[in-house]
Amino acid sequence: MELNLPASKTDPFRKGRKLTIAASYDTRCPVQARRALLDMDNHSPDHAPLFCLGKFSQQAFTREYVVARLQELAIITGLGQGNQNGHSFRRGAATGVAEVEISVNKIQTLGRGRSDAYKMYIEFSRKEQISLSQRFQRSLPSRQVT
Repeated sequence: MELNLPASKTDPFRKGRKLTIAASYDTRCPVQARRALLDMDNHSPDHAPLFCLGKFSQQAFTREYVVARLQELAIITGLGQGNQNGHSFRRGAATGVAEVEISVNKIQTLGRGRSDAYKMYIEFSRKEQISLSQRFQRSLPSRQVT
């Protein structure tokens, strides 16, 4: 599936970008979810934004709207208040691809970035932190305690 992103942080000249998203054919498949959404929303013209404010509005979601809803949902689901923002999606995506050991170059490509900034978004689980700490400790030369 291809989506047109008219503007983003990584598109300073606002030329727009096409995002390619593959089908996963599981319960979280974005391609199947989009098809289901389009089947339900048959009143919108083809050129309308994928997600619109209001039932009949053709105004696309704003960043502010998405962040506000994300924060509301975090409170409702018990995740707490104030930790979610626009970078939550980047953080989640970077962490997810790092967990499945996708290469650095491919993480940058997926994030449409050119710098190493994505590294700041990767979060390691407590289990992973312990594993990394143990591997580091094993790599140190052993010393006798006297």
